[in-house]
Amino acid sequence: MLYLPRQLLVSFAFLCVYSLVAFESRPLNILFVVEYFPSLSQIYILNMMTGLIDRGHKISIFSFRKNNDPNMHPHILQYNLLNCVTYEKFPQKLPDYDIVFCQFGGLGKTVLEMPQLAVWLKQRKVVVCLRGFDMMDYVNNSHNINEWLFNNVDLFLPVCDYFKKRCIALGCPSEKVKVHHSAINCSQFFFKARKKPVERPITVVFVGRLVRKKGIPFAIKAIAQLIKKNKNIRLLIVGEGPEREKLKLLIQQLKLTKQQVTLCGWKTHDKVVEILNKAHIFVHPSATYSNGNEEGIANALKEAMAMGLISIATWHAGTPELIDDKVSGFLVPEKDTDALARAINYVIQHSEKWESISVAARKKIEDEFEVKKSAQELEKIFYALLDDGKEIQNTEDIEYTDVIT
Repeated sequence: MLYLPRQLLVSFAFLCVYSLVAFESRPLNILFVVEYFPSLSQIYILNMMTGLIDRGHKISIFSFRKNNDPNMHPHILQYNLLNCVTYEKFPQKLPDYDIVFCQFGGLGKTVLEMPQLAVWLKQRKVVVCLRGFDMMDYVNNSHNINEWLFNNVDLFLPVCDYFKKRCIALGCPSEKVKVHHSAINCSQFFFKARKKPVERPITVVFVGRLVRKKGIPFAIKAIAQLIKKNKNIRLLIVGEGPEREKLKLLIQQLKLTKQQVTLCGWKTHDKVVEILNKAHIFVHPSATYSNGNEEGIANALKEAMAMGLISIATWHAGTPELIDDKVSGFLVPEKDTDALARAINYVIQHSEKWESISVAARKKIEDEFEVKKSAQELEKIFYALLDDGKEIQNTEDIEYTDVIT
């Protein structure tokens, strides 16, 4: 057996630790692939970009199309992101990115199918987020297409455990799937304990795109039921989308006034925060329909919980991973207007429970869905992927005595 001097072993141990620290602290060069940029409805992607920049990494953006809407989140300018984006066509000479980070399943498929990128991508790690509707790309594809995608993507990041299980069930190797929640910036959503108003109406709010899977008609019908017994309640629907006219017609059919149910349209971030600040209950009755489209965990729900609203949602996809029923909010079955109405009424009648539920909701968001923690977790995921999947240890995890003796 070969015995080495103690001093040499000590030097070797410190060299190993230094190598690990140097690798983990190396700034990464990350290419975000998005459908369009900038996007007011995809703040969760912007949060990842700014979170990684804050941790010292270099961010570039490739966008398949340009959004010419003059309204944009202030972080776009603050972080100078308009100077980091390339539109429509990849340049002939591509930078030496560490990670090609596709923000939806379909984008990953499109990028991998580009012949001009084939050789270049083989020298990069391709990571694909799975957020909701993009899961349909895999559910509806043939087995051969899915197998090809699963073989060519280095890592999938579903936004909830529900999607992780579905991905594995479709044939993706489990070691290629890791949950990474979309995060919010808690500093932009201040907490306030809610109190039941004496004279003002109880304000129920929904925030999100007006699309079918959000289940907004069930919220409108539930409010229509409650108003028959309690005139002192109103619903604000904040957002725009293709279902607007159908919702407007439903409100008219139920003979609800604009004061009782208001379609507020799209609002800026500051205005949304102002509306949430004055509200009491948040509803998000997500529902799955025949096309199988689901959402992971609604970011608007996280924002409302961070601000202390009493939130009511459905047993849908990843939502139960966010809300602990009757502890940090309430869950009801999908497409069940009566159950949703009962839950809203229960919250109104039991205002003594509001404070404990609000505090639990805020804690849940801070612990698991806050942008700074999320960026740190994403950084560790990327470092581990670049190190051929091996977990990177912190320096305090190294036992020097084990190496020396």
